[in-house]
Amino acid sequence: MPHASTGNSYDPFRIDSIQEIDQILLQILEQGVLLRMHAGNSSQAVITTLVHIDFDTETLVIDSAAQPAINQQLIEKGQAFFQATLNQVAIEFSVQPISATSHDGLPALMGPIPAFVRRLQRRDSFRVQPPLNSPATCTLNAKTSPLTLPIFDISAGGISFLDEDNVLNASKGHIYSDSKLQLPGVGAVTVDLQVVRQQPHVLASGKKMDRYGCAFFQLKPAEQIRIQNYINQEERLQIARERGLA
Repeated sequence: MPHASTGNSYDPFRIDSIQEIDQILLQILEQGVLLRMHAGNSSQAVITTLVHIDFDTETLVIDSAAQPAINQQLIEKGQAFFQATLNQVAIEFSVQPISATSHDGLPALMGPIPAFVRRLQRRDSFRVQPPLNSPATCTLNAKTSPLTLPIFDISAGGISFLDEDNVLNASKGHIYSDSKLQLPGVGAVTVDLQVVRQQPHVLASGKKMDRYGCAFFQLKPAEQIRIQNYINQEERLQIARERGLA
């Protein structure tokens, strides 16, 4: 049975993966993370906890508020909003419909596992490294001819790449216009890149080269979405590999 669903407009903080949602909720349960619960007005939130998850029926059980009037308000509204901090990252989700139940003989609230959660870490600082067996590349319009380099890592804010042959001589602030990113699973993305740093990098083999960090310059919304889709794709694959699923 699928998780309770809602609209699916683009949101860079949104997680739709059932496996990831279940993992986040399980961590909230096991770590006893406090939840702020409200009916839509966060200034009237009360503190509660997640007390049980039934993955067979895809149901959450939440400790009820001490004030019966608040529980009744949530039930009548048919939806409860939750905010938490998990591993120093803000988490938001909502549950609907919500109804009264009991758990271990005590009053509680219950509802379906949400279709999505929002993980409000700074996505511009979250970086992924393309795997070696499926490399991502960047082609720069260099002075003489186009130069294709392997992407070392990528975030929503920019990329870094390795100048393996030490052929670049770009100073901080230099802009490479119409650069082409080749992102497996997403395709070609055209961006302007502004050099923000240059630092030495040493491979495991001992080979030395320069590593350049570049910020996306005046990135168009459509290209931003495609880049974020690639980051999300690689993040899901990384999680699957860590769990032995890929």
